[in-house]
Amino acid sequence: MRNTTVSNSLILALLLACGSAAAQSTTALSYPNTRNVIAEPTPQPSTFTVVTLPDTQNYSEFYPQIFDNQTQWIVDNRQSRNIKYVGHVGDVVNHGDRPNEWANAKSAMNRIHDANIPYGVAAGNHDITPSGVAGSTYLRDPYLQNFGPQTFAGKDFYKGASPSGMSSYQTFSGSGREFLVLNIECDTPYHELVWAQDVLNRNRDKAAIITTHRYLQDAEDYTAGVPIVPSGRYPSVWYGLEGTYSEGGIQSNEFFDNFVRMQKNVFMVQCGHFHEEYRQTSSALNGNVIHEVLADYQDDPNGGDGWLRLMEFDVQQNRINVESYSTTRDEFRSADESRFQLNVDFDRYRTTRNVAVFQQGVGGYNGTKDTWISQANRDASYGNDGTIIVDDDVNNNIFTDNRGQGLLRFDEILTATNEPGKVPFGSTITSAELRFQVPDDIDTPFASPNFMVYVLLRPWDENSTWNSLVGGLVSGQDYGQLIGAFSGDNNPDGDFVRILDVTAAVQLWANGQANYGFAIIPQIISGNDDGIEMFSSEASNILLRPALEVQYFRMIPSPGTAVMLTAGTLLATRRRRK
Repeated sequence: MRNTTVSNSLILALLLACGSAAAQSTTALSYPNTRNVIAEPTPQPSTFTVVTLPDTQNYSEFYPQIFDNQTQWIVDNRQSRNIKYVGHVGDVVNHGDRPNEWANAKSAMNRIHDANIPYGVAAGNHDITPSGVAGSTYLRDPYLQNFGPQTFAGKDFYKGASPSGMSSYQTFSGSGREFLVLNIECDTPYHELVWAQDVLNRNRDKAAIITTHRYLQDAEDYTAGVPIVPSGRYPSVWYGLEGTYSEGGIQSNEFFDNFVRMQKNVFMVQCGHFHEEYRQTSSALNGNVIHEVLADYQDDPNGGDGWLRLMEFDVQQNRINVESYSTTRDEFRSADESRFQLNVDFDRYRTTRNVAVFQQGVGGYNGTKDTWISQANRDASYGNDGTIIVDDDVNNNIFTDNRGQGLLRFDEILTATNEPGKVPFGSTITSAELRFQVPDDIDTPFASPNFMVYVLLRPWDENSTWNSLVGGLVSGQDYGQLIGAFSGDNNPDGDFVRILDVTAAVQLWANGQANYGFAIIPQIISGNDDGIEMFSSEASNILLRPALEVQYFRMIPSPGTAVMLTAGTLLATRRRRK
């Protein structure tokens, strides 16, 4: 029998790496769940192509032969350009209630479908209304009948759809790694994003693209340089004039703030809707660059003249070479707006660690408990409130100080039986982040208190009160180790989001210490009576609720094999009897 082992120190050295949260920033360039790591793949060609079909609405109504030409060109050039995926940014048709337009679109897209090229189709405003006008009848059925989940039955690349069927995701392989594409309905409602959040949580090993319809505009270029509004994401003033197209739909800045920038594996958002070419870069909360790209040619002659986008991924060089090409004219555009390079450090957008994310209402998780207790209302319980108040004086009285203290716990996050989606007891926690939002911050100009987060040492529940906990939470008795602190002031950037490193706390619980959660305690500053409100697990918007993300590894012994999950490689030793 031969045994081979790997030292724990080597494994730890390979695994210990962490990111940092960063404030949002945007640079505009305007121109005319738990899984196991697998072994590193066999080397593959370093370049491949992703094709994007911008708004084809005019083709479906007036020029179906151009739509056919585009998709046939894709099929004919699949091998020579190593085409791995085709995305459609929406407005497949001009009138969502006209069967002949859907038939034309279906006929064109069937060329890609029958060639078994992975593809996805986002729903645009013209696809979900009779004529693309906000406030008109919302139509789901035509889109679902033509590009709903049943269309993709038997297609391995199609991984699933939202409960409504209006959003979906696919995966594809290129250069030896997997990528994911999320297709999000135009002016998406939040319930689509709750589903999408779970998809991204469970696929953190894949760098991801989001495809949606109305997201960016380039008004400065489109209006001959007159800056009616700055180019970028669609402004609120335009939504005020146009309205939204989906029921309960949100604006693009809200989409970015509350969803896109929260993600660690999204490197691109692509869209159409606005006739122009434009791009900008923004920052995710962890500092990753997010490329936001617009392409729409519908106002060109012949409904778009066959223009589409070719994105050549060069994984070894960490870049994407983007070109605009017409399949009918056999021409490339040469302007900077049409031909450019995006720098993407692909490895930053995926992790090979085990990841578990816990957020009330996402992916079936229902274990968050939170409340706050008030010294001013000692028998009141606030476990059903949508916010948690933490304050050195809840009454803002200059003569008395009545504290408000927060309590937060994530139950059912650990497992002794390797339950999917949970962290096994005994794991080494490589990182754990607590994320929450502070909609009501410190307003006084005279003080800027911090708020401390401690490990709780005593049982409690959402019905707990100041009196039931016998005089509130007491340092050293009810809470112990300081885990971190955060500012109560949202200035200077007005950001509500806070992210704390709580690795030490989760490691204690993984080691077997009872998980009573966190105490959130205000800093006491003389003369300050101001406090904060945090969104709780009862907040009506699920995406604004507190979230806990844990990355970990552990040795998993099994008969004949010992497996260590690491940051880049599956290290396995096999014991063989002779």
